[in-house]
Order: sequence, then structure tokens, then C-alpha cells
Amino acid sequence: MKLEIRRRDRRALLLLGVSLGLYLVLSEVALPAYNRLAAGVDIALDREDQLRRYRRAVARKADYGQLLEEARRRVEEGEALLLRGDNPSLASAELQAVIEEVAEATGIELGQRNMSAARQKDEFFNEITMSLGFECTPGQLVAFLEQLRGSEKLRAARSIQIAPLSVVDEVSEGMELLKDVRVNLTVGAVLASPPAGEPAEG
Repeated sequence: MKLEIRRRDRRALLLLGVSLGLYLVLSEVALPAYNRLAAGVDIALDREDQLRRYRRAVARKADYGQLLEEARRRVEEGEALLLRGDNPSLASAELQAVIEEVAEATGIELGQRNMSAARQKDEFFNEITMSLGFECTPGQLVAFLEQLRGSEKLRAARSIQIAPLSVVDEVSEGMELLKDVRVNLTVGAVLASPPAGEPAEG
């Protein structure tokens, strides 16, 4: 039996071959190339964003140096306001020396003095307090507190009690009144927390 291919069948076979060839070209060449091109566009956009951030960082590099220098200077200035925190005994002695210096400058003779152990104020700082009692005139007390407030280290009056030395019920002619007061004062000072592994005393 002889196979006869008509012209119409030949045309159909030819179209089928062309279609198959187009399919193979699209699936094996065009689509992978398109996928690579799309991925390349994403990579290019990502690299462009990285380059933009790098240029911004390079442009601000000088600013970062100035900011770090300013931060270092401010830290040093802040640390100068604190008592030494690595040794609570030295911190207590430093606070006591400052109080005695201010008292001497204002003509006040200090009486009883009690120093507390360092207590944690927060995660960065500790605090020590000193309670003291003395007798003085109101003017001396004002000068004492004013000089204490103006001293270089950070300290504050935590509590203060003021009472007259003598209470007069009745004033007679020619009687001299004592204006002195008795003062009980608690002063607190901030010190840096010791390094890790060296807990503060108290």
C-alpha cells in the first residue's frame, strides 16, 4: 500500500514542524534569557541602592568623625561631674573633702558626720549620701548651700531640717536674741557605676 501525502497534509506537517521549532526556541532560549534579564534588572536595582547608600556614607564620613569627637568631649565633661565610681572609699573621701572645704569657706564648724555606702541609683550610676549636723547663722547656711550648688561635682541636698538654737517665749527689754540655727542636712552625690564584675559596696 502506497502512502500518499496530499498537499494539505504536507502543509499541516510543515506548520506542525515550525510550531514545534518555535516552541523549542521559546522554551530553551527566549524564556531563560528573559528570566536572566529580569533577574539582572533586580540585581542592578539592588546594586544601585547599595551604591547610593555607600555614597551617602562616604559623604557623611567627615560628619561622623565630628559627631564622635563631640560625643567623646561631652562624655569627658560629664564624667568630670561625677565622683570616682571604681572605689567607693575614695568617692566617700572626695565628697567629705568637698563638704569640709565649703564649710571652711563659709565659716561653719561641722559637727557629726555620717557617710552611707554606695547604693545603685540606676543601671549607669550609683549614689552616696553624707548626713551632717552643724550650727550657723541663716546667712552662713545660705552661703553654704549656694557654694555647694555651685561646686563642680554633681550633688544635691536630699533632706534638710532647720531649727532655732533657742526658742524665746517672752522678750524683755535689752535682751539679746540668738539668731543661730541648728541644721541637719543630707547631701547626695552621683558616681559612675564600677565596671562589670566589680559590684559597688553596700
